[in-house]
Amino acid sequence: MDQAKQDVVKQESVEEQKASGPAWIYRALSIETGGIERITDDDRQHNTTRFWNATTFWFSANMAVATLNIGALGGSYGLGFWESFIVILLVNLIGDILPAWTATFGLSGLRMTTFSRYSFGYWGNLIVVIFSMISTTGWNAINAISGASVLSALSNGKFPTWAGVIVICTVVYLICVLGIHWIHRLDTFLWIPFLMVWCVAAGTGASHFTAAVPTGNEHTRSSDKAASILTYMATIFSFSISWINCAADYNVRMPAGTPRWKIFSATYVGIFVPTVLVQTLGAALYTGTLTSAAWKAAYEDTSIGGLLGMALSPAGGFGKFLMALAGLSAIPNNIPNNYSFALHAQNLTPRAARVPRIIWITFGFVVSLVIGCCAAVYFKDVLQTFLSVIGYWTIIHVTVVLEEHVIFRRGWKGYNLDEWNDPTRLPFGWAAIGAFAGGLVGAVLGMKVAWYVGPVAALIGKSGANIGQAMTLGMSGVVFSCFRGVERRYGGR
Repeated sequence: MDQAKQDVVKQESVEEQKASGPAWIYRALSIETGGIERITDDDRQHNTTRFWNATTFWFSANMAVATLNIGALGGSYGLGFWESFIVILLVNLIGDILPAWTATFGLSGLRMTTFSRYSFGYWGNLIVVIFSMISTTGWNAINAISGASVLSALSNGKFPTWAGVIVICTVVYLICVLGIHWIHRLDTFLWIPFLMVWCVAAGTGASHFTAAVPTGNEHTRSSDKAASILTYMATIFSFSISWINCAADYNVRMPAGTPRWKIFSATYVGIFVPTVLVQTLGAALYTGTLTSAAWKAAYEDTSIGGLLGMALSPAGGFGKFLMALAGLSAIPNNIPNNYSFALHAQNLTPRAARVPRIIWITFGFVVSLVIGCCAAVYFKDVLQTFLSVIGYWTIIHVTVVLEEHVIFRRGWKGYNLDEWNDPTRLPFGWAAIGAFAGGLVGAVLGMKVAWYVGPVAALIGKSGANIGQAMTLGMSGVVFSCFRGVERRYGGR
């Protein structure tokens, strides 16, 4: 389909969506219309996004209680504060490069799930779509539960976790309905009050922090210590790369001439800085369970919300206000998930692309609501298992896209962006399907979750170590590089 036809189709799609409601409402509220169609250079002359929005957007998304929760998991694995901090710092230094790199793909005018067609193929890309929908829905639920646990702790259990999930998911839904213009406007400032919460909590809770190793782990075997560190590294890495499937979606309206290094740098800073700061605070908060029986009881009762409540208790009424803000930090944390869910879903089929964005957002909201209310009962096991499984999938995704871009396309000149919706010009996706299968084998061999330990993972330490990500990377990378060459040679695409 040539550019002129694409523009006509896109204009008809926009007009159809506007016709479904009063057009003046869309204009007055700057509600986003359209769907996954490519944003052209002409489109970007209106409602332009500035490159620094890539920083403030991710500042708001990661300055959240879910990030705090991830940091606290190091202590539950038996690691001391400094061990946890070194893992947090080193893994984020490397891991945050990947979502920052994929964020630059937004300058193509295509969302990440759509752009993946060039590497996964038109039909193989259904794997990307399905798993992206699952991951965004799961993150919606997990992030909402993290925020809701804080609100529950604030009310001493009178405001149940499921009620907090409903409040958080509903506010996120309303913002996502408005669209990307409002998202960037709000996220320019939303991170500021949350930063204040974490700074105050660090100050008021510092007297209970310790560098001591959790009891029973002072003289643990080196193999067991290594297993704990590897598993925690996998958890931190999974969190870092979780944004890969949607990082490009928020840059499609950047001016076409924006240097990619600016988008990369702005995104990297926006993810790295708040993630390291808040995860480090989470690791410090957990150490309070080693110095105070009250802190330990609070953590066992309401998880991270209990620890945050103990840290802020010296601040009195102001501390309770900050607790409420901390719970609401799950809102900007969840915006990327609910918003991008609709874009993922529109890639399912040509018919799905014609379903208005608001309907898909509503569907994602309802599913996340149900899952979040149910998963709150088994939150810790759900969190660790979900992070691991989604981490495996995301590694396959970025490995395939990276090899296609570097080895087979040899950079941006190898793409014809007008072919994004033409099955006859895109690969079928056999190589990517093979890479997915190979990566799945690697994950099964090396994974460690609450209900399963792979045979290779079990060789490290007494209870095993999560090395599934490394094995997934290696096996999917080898399979794709071999199969893609064959697919290009005999398929011609």
